[in-house]
Amino acid sequence: MNSMGITAEPPAEFICPISCSLMADPVIVPSGQTFERASIQACAAFSFTPPNLESLDLSRYSASSPLLLIPNVNLRNAILNWCARIGIPAPIAISPDTAHGIVQRLMLMHTDDTADVDGSRTTSSSSPSFSSPYAHNQNQYQNYQYAPQENPTRQQAPRVMQQPPRSPMREDSFDELSLNGLADADPSEQEAVMMSLRQATRENPARRKSLCTPRLLSILRPMLLSDNPGIQINASAAMVNLSLETENKVRIVRSGAVSPIVEVLKVGHPEARDHAAGAIYSLALEDENRAAIGVLGAIPPLLDLFADSSADYRARREAGMALYYVSLGDMNRNKIARATGAVRSIIGLAAIKDGAAPAEAAAIRKLALMVLANLAGCTDGRAVLMDSGAVGVVAGLMTEGLVGPGSPEEEYCLSTLYGLSKGSLRFRGLARAAGLEAVLMRVAEGGGEGAMRREMAKRTLRAMRGEDDEAAAAMAAAGLVFGGDYDDGNIVSEGMMSFKRRPKDYGSNTTKF
Repeated sequence: MNSMGITAEPPAEFICPISCSLMADPVIVPSGQTFERASIQACAAFSFTPPNLESLDLSRYSASSPLLLIPNVNLRNAILNWCARIGIPAPIAISPDTAHGIVQRLMLMHTDDTADVDGSRTTSSSSPSFSSPYAHNQNQYQNYQYAPQENPTRQQAPRVMQQPPRSPMREDSFDELSLNGLADADPSEQEAVMMSLRQATRENPARRKSLCTPRLLSILRPMLLSDNPGIQINASAAMVNLSLETENKVRIVRSGAVSPIVEVLKVGHPEARDHAAGAIYSLALEDENRAAIGVLGAIPPLLDLFADSSADYRARREAGMALYYVSLGDMNRNKIARATGAVRSIIGLAAIKDGAAPAEAAAIRKLALMVLANLAGCTDGRAVLMDSGAVGVVAGLMTEGLVGPGSPEEEYCLSTLYGLSKGSLRFRGLARAAGLEAVLMRVAEGGGEGAMRREMAKRTLRAMRGEDDEAAAAMAAAGLVFGGDYDDGNIVSEGMMSFKRRPKDYGSNTTKF
């Protein structure tokens, strides 16, 4: 009872389940539950999970992998407002020593309650001795002594609540509680929230869909541009996770998130650049997004990252996949073709030799060939490819055995050569000089599967020889050249089209980060 004679019982969610006192510094843990900071830190220090809280496994945390604690600002404000309304002092945070004492007492009580000594006592949910961690001392609130006693004893029997209070940090209210006031929070709080968001979006598709709201995306944008590496890295990873859902892809682009992602790609922390490349790759899987991604400046930093031999392999691979999907758009193919040094750089990557990491070199080569095949589908691309020596490089890959017969890489080479051969007298001389005829004859006369490859090889041979034929019209009628007008479509066979439908062949390692 307060000075005005008003009796008030604190709402159950205001009480720390461990210290059984009104919370002064409530924090949310990964399970979604809320505790007094010092209390849960003490439990983590002792690797002790209180009874009835088995869903929170504190044994997994250590100094090198600390427990993530997110300040529950909304709940703290609610507690302070409640105290002011009924006219009592605000609660005082308990000290670490006091919290350690409480937890040590709980550990002893838990050991006693679960021990069966001579069959005289067994664990009981109705036991008067701390049978529920959510219990609290009724006299404590009547006297408004909200700080726990330094030496709690078992004789102070707590009142058992029939149902534990529902945590205010419900899964479907994550954005409402964790993002409030985040822009004005200190960097440590911002990083904690970004880490929590990253975790929340890792595994659950429904969660990713529900969280991808205009409000959350508007808060993520400035987090991507943070000078704090932890904030930027976790925000970038969360963006990748959100982009995994098809229905989120267009929503993210329309929210204005591409520009900050591109900025991270340019000058961000190395790990954040990795995630940014993965985000562009994921967003570019949606055809509707490709033009916007190109207009917003993603192509130059993607090219730089893909060509950077000192960059992390995974980041380069993500950038290469992003370039492949972005270059499926007509306008973007022209952008790449006109970018100074871009085509020469990609050709150089296609010609890379197997070094200390042959698997990685082969993967980069394959991605470069995929992009070259797309570039051969536009007039600007064909001109720059021949100026940059693409015919000789592709011919060398096929004659030197760096691409295996019948492999996807061979098909990308054939697609590139077929594209370059269209209506070009210059191609004939370059192809003869590179010794292409023998290789193309091998493919054209080969048996087994690969009718599309054989037909492309035959058509390229006829172009080399200057033979007068009408095969181009026949191929278009048969559906071998997609898009009708040649310059309006990329040069791909059904095999390449099936690759486009199966992006998991080069799945993003940024997925579920």
